[in-house]
This record gives sequence, structure tokens and C-alpha cells, in this order.
Amino acid sequence: GVLVGFLIGITNCYQVLYAGIVDRLPQFATIKAIGYGNRFVVKVVLQEALYLSLLGYAFGLAASFVIYRCVEWYSGVMLRLTLVRGITILVLTVSMCALAGCIAARRALKSDPAELF
Repeated sequence: GVLVGFLIGITNCYQVLYAGIVDRLPQFATIKAIGYGNRFVVKVVLQEALYLSLLGYAFGLAASFVIYRCVEWYSGVMLRLTLVRGITILVLTVSMCALAGCIAARRALKSDPAELF
């Protein structure tokens, strides 16, 4: 289940990042035209992926606490989201979005400054 969720998460994150890159393709081409290299472009895409992962994690963590409490209240079964599990999920979320960012960055690297003019 975790592997399937991880793969679906990579796909969703990739689609979000790819759509953002395609919308801003002229800006990426301009960045390359003024002298920034591919490393900088990849850094920008990976930063966006990091922000996406941290925001997604924060909202997911808040939703998890609410769901855990509801399940505890309705079923009487004690559930705890431990610190180790929370950190593991954070690491998996960031790595999932970073992997999707690396895949999506290929499109930004293909942007050609000559196509702007």
C-alpha cells in the first residue's frame, strides 16, 4: 500500500509541477537567456517541489490528527501518530516530491531561449 501510494504521489506531484513549468516556460527560457545555467533551473524546480511537499505534509498532518481523533471517538480504539511515524512520512513526502521535481525539471531544461525572440 505504501509503495502504491508513493507512486501515485509521485505522479500527482509531477503533474502539478509539470503544469507549473509549462505555464512559466517563457520565464525559464528568459532565465537561461540571461546566463543562468541548467543547475539554477533545476534548483528552482526542486525548491518548488520542496514547498509543495512541506505544504502537503502540513495539511495532511492536520487532517490525520482530526481523522485519528474521529476514529478513536467512534470506535473506542486508541490510535497514536508517533513522532517516528510522522518523521518517516515527512521524509517519504519530501523524497517523493523531489523525485517528481527531478522528472519535471527535464521539461524546464528543454526550454530554448531562442524561441522567445
